[in-house]
Amino acid sequence: MPRLPRNYFQTSFYHVISQGIEKNFIFNDNNEINKYISFMKKLNVEYFVKIIAYCIMNNHAHLLLEVNNVTNLSAYMHRLNTKYAQYYNKKHNRVGFVFRNRFKSEGILSEEYLYNCINYIFYNPVKAGICNHPKEYPYSNYNEYIEQNGEIFQLQEEYNNFLEYEEDKEEKCIQIVNNFLQDKNRDMIQVSRNIEIIKELVTILKKNNISLLLMEKITGINRKKIKKILEDENIISL
Repeated sequence: MPRLPRNYFQTSFYHVISQGIEKNFIFNDNNEINKYISFMKKLNVEYFVKIIAYCIMNNHAHLLLEVNNVTNLSAYMHRLNTKYAQYYNKKHNRVGFVFRNRFKSEGILSEEYLYNCINYIFYNPVKAGICNHPKEYPYSNYNEYIEQNGEIFQLQEEYNNFLEYEEDKEEKCIQIVNNFLQDKNRDMIQVSRNIEIIKELVTILKKNNISLLLMEKITGINRKKIKKILEDENIISL
């Protein structure tokens, strides 16, 4: 049974996270951060990528990108991170990887999800205790975004950690789903058409502490539908 695709749905918006190797600092000063931002802004035109929101922290970068297709997204991020790694290694007289594995991307599947993602990205340094408000952080485009689009709404409580990347959880969820599909001898499309099998799958996922958002991402089943199933099964309450 092949792995499920990272982004099961068609979407134009992606939240992208690039982390330093072993979560080490890869942006040590303002010159390095500004160099990454410079590469980011120079390459986006070449790859037909629109930068909606970004925030660069010391050991990782958050970007919300609008793209025509996943191929452009992959090519853009590969070129961006390669150029920065070459610059970083030369500056520090080192060799080897700078970024942790491949960049991580999450397709944005709804308008609500999109605006909560923007909010999450801009509030990342506030959550980290670096500043009191995103307008104070110099390495995001918060102020530019607000000037063009107006104030973003208050982040809803349920989304406080909705985009924290949990590699082990995602791998675990994918493995559970793939094993389930193999046992049932069905694909995800067939499962999505059978409410009883959906109930069985989401119950297993919930008992393994998989979040509703991650269930939606990996299975393609609408999160509200998942929540309703779990409430009906008395596994979670309103």
